[in-house]
Parts: sequence; C-alpha cells; structure tokens
Amino acid sequence: MTATLIIDESGQIELPEQLRRIFGIKPGVRVRAEVTPDKIEIIKDTPVATETTRSPSGRLVLAPTGIPMNAGAAVREERDALAYRALGQ
Repeated sequence: MTATLIIDESGQIELPEQLRRIFGIKPGVRVRAEVTPDKIEIIKDTPVATETTRSPSGRLVLAPTGIPMNAGAAVREERDALAYRALGQ
C-alpha cells in the first residue's frame, strides 16, 4: 500500500484512517521512526516486558503489556532454535 502524507504547519503528520486500521494503530500506541538519508520508516513500538513481580505462590509474573502472546508458539520456537543449534555443532 502507498499513502501520501502531508506535514501540517506544526510539523506533524496525520496517518490516514485506512493506514491506521491496516497498521493496527489506535490513540496512545507508540511508534518509532527509523530515519536514513532517503527514507523514514515508521514502526509500531512494541513494549518489552521488563518489570516483574512475585506472586504469593512465588511464581515470577511479568507486568501486563496488553500484547497478546502465544506461549505454546514461543516454546516451540525456542525448542526448534535450540535443536537447530545442537545439530550445527
């Protein structure tokens, strides 16, 4: 998709509604811009879970980020990466 963006008098860029919908951007979502001499790339900034607490049972609990997570897929991905590295040795 290509979109033409216009910079207003205050230097701000408004993303068109269709672009926001496709990109999954809602008010309050942080984005970052990676800038090179010939382009600006806008990337949705996904928070990294760094804050933890201990539950009463002693389990480590990550702070909620609001990002859906598929724990099974994450475990499979890590398992496959470990197996791949083991085969390479």
